[in-house]
Amino acid sequence: MQQMLMTIVLSVLLAGCAQPQVEQPKANGTYLVIENGQAWAVLVSDGKRVEERGTVLDVIKLPSQHSAVAASYVIETPNCGKVQWLTERQDAVDGATTLMSLHYNARLSDSGCVLGEALSRVWTVLDYSG
Repeated sequence: MQQMLMTIVLSVLLAGCAQPQVEQPKANGTYLVIENGQAWAVLVSDGKRVEERGTVLDVIKLPSQHSAVAASYVIETPNCGKVQWLTERQDAVDGATTLMSLHYNARLSDSGCVLGEALSRVWTVLDYSG
């Protein structure tokens, strides 16, 4: 009887020490991946990854610090048509920084185009073309 009572008390004490499950952070981001003639626009939201595969039509890089645009990437995808990303230079206290933004076209609002969800997000370009 005493053993049973001690087991119940110990179980109640241990149950009181149990921590609620902590919610794990989920990955978020938007990436334009360029590798030679292939492109992938990748959206990661709440840990779920969706991508739109396409073909690179044009890449222009402007090395001049005086230009407002640092680079332009144009890709064509089956679901979104031709889409352009511009890397814009912005002055900062510690030097020039860039902001990658997706520029709108009429097909981005089509139901099959996943890029329309990321119009207001900041993009990161990963150019592996060399």
